[in-house]
Amino acid sequence: MKLLSKFKFLFSLSIASILLILPLIMPNFVLADGMIINIDPYSDRWDYLNESNQQAFINYEDGLEKMILSIGLEKTSENAVWIFPVPAEPTEVAIDVVTRLPKFIGEDIFERAKSNLFIIRNSLLATQIYPIPFFNWGVHVLDVSDISIWLGDKSKTDVIVHEHLDKEGLTTEIITARTAQSLYQYLQDKNLKIEEGSIPVIDHYIGKKFTFVVSWISENPVVTPETQLKQRGVFVTFPTEEIYYPLLPTSVYGSEIIPITIKIIGYRSPKIFEEIKNYTEVKYFINNLIVDSDVNEIEINKGIDELENFYSDSSENDKYTKIEIKAPSKFLVDDLWINPEAPLKVYYSSFIAQYGVLIEIILLILISMVASIVAGWLIFRDLRNKNGIFKLALVGLSNCFSLIGLIIATIFLRTKAEDEKVSSLLKEIKQKGYMWKRRLAVILLIVVLSLFISGLLSSLDFIVPFLVLVFTLFIRRIKPEDKPLFAQLKSAGYSLWLFIPKDKRKFIFVPLFSLIFVNISLLIVKLIEITL
Repeated sequence: MKLLSKFKFLFSLSIASILLILPLIMPNFVLADGMIINIDPYSDRWDYLNESNQQAFINYEDGLEKMILSIGLEKTSENAVWIFPVPAEPTEVAIDVVTRLPKFIGEDIFERAKSNLFIIRNSLLATQIYPIPFFNWGVHVLDVSDISIWLGDKSKTDVIVHEHLDKEGLTTEIITARTAQSLYQYLQDKNLKIEEGSIPVIDHYIGKKFTFVVSWISENPVVTPETQLKQRGVFVTFPTEEIYYPLLPTSVYGSEIIPITIKIIGYRSPKIFEEIKNYTEVKYFINNLIVDSDVNEIEINKGIDELENFYSDSSENDKYTKIEIKAPSKFLVDDLWINPEAPLKVYYSSFIAQYGVLIEIILLILISMVASIVAGWLIFRDLRNKNGIFKLALVGLSNCFSLIGLIIATIFLRTKAEDEKVSSLLKEIKQKGYMWKRRLAVILLIVVLSLFISGLLSSLDFIVPFLVLVFTLFIRRIKPEDKPLFAQLKSAGYSLWLFIPKDKRKFIFVPLFSLIFVNISLLIVKLIEITL
C-alpha cells in the first residue's frame, strides 16, 4: 500500500508539473477590439464569432494615434466580418494591414523601483560591513510579451466607402453610415443575414463623429505552424485629442470574458469607468533591455519594414503602459479613453526605477553626514559649533568608503583643543618627518587589518601584506635621540601616532554613528517604498 501511495503521489506531481509548464510552451495567440460577425453555414443566419482574446498596440504623438489591432479567433472563416469604430472623420483615417506585430519587453517600473530600493538599502547597510552576511540581493520583474496570432464593395446610398484595401488575405474598408439601417444593409451585402436593431451597440456611434473600419478575410488561410507565426493586424491612424480604444463593441458577447490587453508607448493615464474598475490592471514598464537571443526581433521593432511607421523618433519608445481588462463583456458599457499624460506617481516611480545608482549615492552622502553630525553632537561638546559641525560632516563623507573609511577619519579627527604648551614640540617632531610617517603607518595597519577581517586577505598573495607590515614597522621607528620628544608628548596626553589629543570618546562615536546610519537608512528606504 505504501508503494501504491508513493506512486499516486509521484503521478499527481508529474501531472501538476505538466500543467504548469504547458502554458509556457504553447504559442501565444493574440488580441484587439471590435466585434466579429460570422454567418452560420448550417442555419444560414449570422452570429458573433468567438474571440479568444483582444490586443492593441498604440503610439500617440502630437494628437495623432497609431493603433495596431489584432484578435485571436477560436476558428477562422472567410465569411467573418470584423467591425470597430474610430472617433474621426473618414478623410482623417488611414488604414493598412501588417503581418508583424510589435514586441514589448520591459520591466514593471513599480517592481523595478522596489527592487532598486531593496538594492539601495542593502548597499547602504553594506557600507557598515557587518550586516553583509544577513541579506540577499533582489531581482527585477520582467514583462516579456511575445506577440503571435491570425486575426470587405458596394453599399447603399447612406453608406460611403472612403477607402478599400486588399492586403495579406484581408480586405479592409473605411466607411461612414448616416443611419443604422444603412449600416445593416451594408453588412447584409457582405452575405450576412442580419436583422435591423440586432446589434444595439452600432446605434451608439450613428450620428456622431465616428468612422467604421470593417475587415474580412478575403482568402481562407491554411493554418500551419508557419502561418501562425505570420500574424496579421489592422493598422489604423487617426487624429484625436485623447487616446481611444473601442471597448463597447465587445459588450455584444454578454457574460463571456475576453481578455483584453492594450499596450501604449509612453506613460499614460487610462480613464477606467466604474463597471470595469475591479477587472482592470494598469502597469507601467521600462523597455530598455537587451535580450541577446532576440536581438534581431527587437531591431525589427525599432523601425524596420512595415512597423517603421508605427514607431516614432520620440524618447518615449523606451517606456510603455500596459492595460489588461478581464471583465465580463456586458460590463464594457463604454469605450476606453486615455489621457496622454502620465500620473504623477508614475513619474516619481519611474525616476527611482531608472536612477537607482544616483539615488543611492545621494542617500549615502546625506545619511552619512546626518549620522555623523548627530553622533558627534551627542558625544563631542567641543564640536558643537559651526566649525565642528563642518568637521563632523566631512567625517561622515568618509563613510562613502565604508565604515573603514569612517574609522580612519575618526582617528584623525581632532575633538579637543590643542594645548599651546606642546605647539613647539609638535613643530619640531614635524620637521624631523615623524608626523607623516607615523600617520601613514596607522592607515596601512588599518587597511591590512580590515582586509584580514573581511576575508579578502586570503585571496591575496601573502607577500603583499607581509611587505606592508615590514614597511609599517620601518617607518614607525623612532631614533634614540628623539625619544625624549615623544615622552613629553605622551605625558601631555597626545597620541604618539596621530599627534593630536587622545579622546576615548571616539570608541563610542563609531558604533553610535553606525547605529544611527543603519536606522536612518532603513527608515528612509521604507518611507520611499510606502509612497510607491
